[in-house]
Amino acid sequence: MEFASRKKCIEHYQDQFPNLPRYMIEMALDYDLAQGDGSSSNEKPPTGKQKRKLKQAKKQHESVAQHREMNRTIQDALESGKPLEIDCAKVVPATEYEMPPFIKGHIAVDGNAVAKGLQAEPSEDCEVIDFDEVADF
Repeated sequence: MEFASRKKCIEHYQDQFPNLPRYMIEMALDYDLAQGDGSSSNEKPPTGKQKRKLKQAKKQHESVAQHREMNRTIQDALESGKPLEIDCAKVVPATEYEMPPFIKGHIAVDGNAVAKGLQAEPSEDCEVIDFDEVADF
């Protein structure tokens, strides 16, 4: 039986059982609602181990779905030939790839163009300090 409000439900059962204290009716109602869908159930609540197992299975299922979607996106980009940016990596066809320069202490993001520009213009306002000259602190 469904009621418009909790108060109406409690009043209904107080009329049916006048000798039963109100707090017992409220406890029975809370217990019944806690069992799920407002109906009573003999099913035991899941244990901690079962909850962890369900959570692990859910995470694994989500990661597999995400991995499949990522693979599909990469394959579509490779087939169509359009550039694709994923987080910090950029996927380009092999013919357009430029090898980054091998300069000590330099991380290249634009490839050979940056390295040639740095080699052509020696900076006069920068001072080169060797590691041997730095004093220990």
